Amino acid sequence: MNLVRAVVRLIDKLNGAFGFVAALSLLGLVFLVCYEVFLRYVMKAPTTWGNEMISFIFAGYVMLGGGYTLLKRDHVAMDIVYSRYSDRGKAIIDLCTAAFMLLFCWVLFEQTFIMAKEALETGQRAASDWSPPLFPVLLAFPIGAGLILLQALARIARDLHMALTNQPLLPEDAVLEAPEVRQ
Repeated sequence: MNLVRAVVRLIDKLNGAFGFVAALSLLGLVFLVCYEVFLRYVMKAPTTWGNEMISFIFAGYVMLGGGYTLLKRDHVAMDIVYSRYSDRGKAIIDLCTAAFMLLFCWVLFEQTFIMAKEALETGQRAASDWSPPLFPVLLAFPIGAGLILLQALARIARDLHMALTNQPLLPEDAVLEAPEVRQ
């Protein structure tokens, strides 16, 4: 059990680090958008690369922050019924849907890996005047899908432990899973 706890903590730390990097990239994205808007509307001289770079950074932000979002349980959820269950009941429901989550994560990882590999092998470039190579941005997709997959496995370990013992796997999980108080 200590090995499982150690692996879950390691996955949490990994996704926490990538979440921090994604958050920093968002600051760069905001600066870049403001810069591009200034050049386009004030200076009347937009860059040839600005919009494409904004899209690339945003794609990386979304994919590399996905595991962190799952760690914090911040994905969009319909919790009208779910919120009425105990932590153990929620864990059992999550375990019932875990196969779908794993299948989705695996297919996302596999397909985006194929895309990134093909982009690297063929030297694929964006169809624009700037024409940057697509491999770096496409690489963020399988990495992000892999991080989400790892976090999904950590989530399953947590849920399985909760379902069997009615206790959180890690002491900090008791704080993470406390119900939110909204005012």
